[in-house]
Amino acid sequence: MSKRTGVCVGLAAALSTALAVTGVSADPIAGQNLAGKWCAECHGIRGDQLSPNPAAPTFPKLAAEPSITEYSLRALLRSPHETMPHITFTPEEMDDIVDYLMSLKPHK
Repeated sequence: MSKRTGVCVGLAAALSTALAVTGVSADPIAGQNLAGKWCAECHGIRGDQLSPNPAAPTFPKLAAEPSITEYSLRALLRSPHETMPHITFTPEEMDDIVDYLMSLKPHK
């Protein structure tokens, strides 16, 4: 087994264990629904939408930024911003909305 394969197998096992412990996995459809409820007032949340607020990037444009990772999204969504209302998501909601945003990343 190559080192890379071993790392992938290890990560898959860790993820499986985490899912088995919590019994929950992220739901990008629930994340899209949350985005529609909390974010669509300012952001275009789907590829075919412009942002109602021109200063707010669309979610597909935001997802395309190389600096956007699951980690950076979680930090962004937990940090107050003067241009964005502070919304407190439950851990499950955070997982769902992050999963939805990550699903919008362009595939290479």
